[in-house]
Amino acid sequence: MSTRRREVTELEAAFFHEVLKDAEPIKHKSAKHESTPGAPPKFLRAQLKANPFPVSTPLPKAPVHFENTAPGIGGHRAAHLRKGRLEPEAKLDLHGYRQEAAYRALQRFLMSAHGMGQRVVLVVTGKLAPLRECFPRWLSEAELQNLVAGISAAHARHGGDGAFYVALKKQRPR
Repeated sequence: MSTRRREVTELEAAFFHEVLKDAEPIKHKSAKHESTPGAPPKFLRAQLKANPFPVSTPLPKAPVHFENTAPGIGGHRAAHLRKGRLEPEAKLDLHGYRQEAAYRALQRFLMSAHGMGQRVVLVVTGKLAPLRECFPRWLSEAELQNLVAGISAAHARHGGDGAFYVALKKQRPR
């Protein structure tokens, strides 16, 4: 392939200038704007920072503890996760959360991820955290049971024993 440039014809130059005659320069990034188009209003920004996964339905404040746990991830999806061919589409880190707050954050996160059509997400609980013991039982509860297809311990590069892959069910068309 030749690196030599060809000459621009007068017709091409005239067409180029005709197209750009109504163009306006882009404002510099350092110019301060009150708000950008499509951005949430100022009064919602603080709420979105505090609660990045808003859900319109009321959620229970505390988890109900069941003895059974969520099913494991099996088949091809488990093999792809184990071999690193499948990457989680979203991540939730529960380090530093108390149980009730972690449960509510988990609900919002999974409902949001399912609503966006994501199929595999990563939830980090910590290796020695009490959340690690509660986590599989939370996923078997009624609110989350309809969203979760299965869970599996995460690969070492995603947190190993301190994290879980959560496979989400497909969205049903309405």
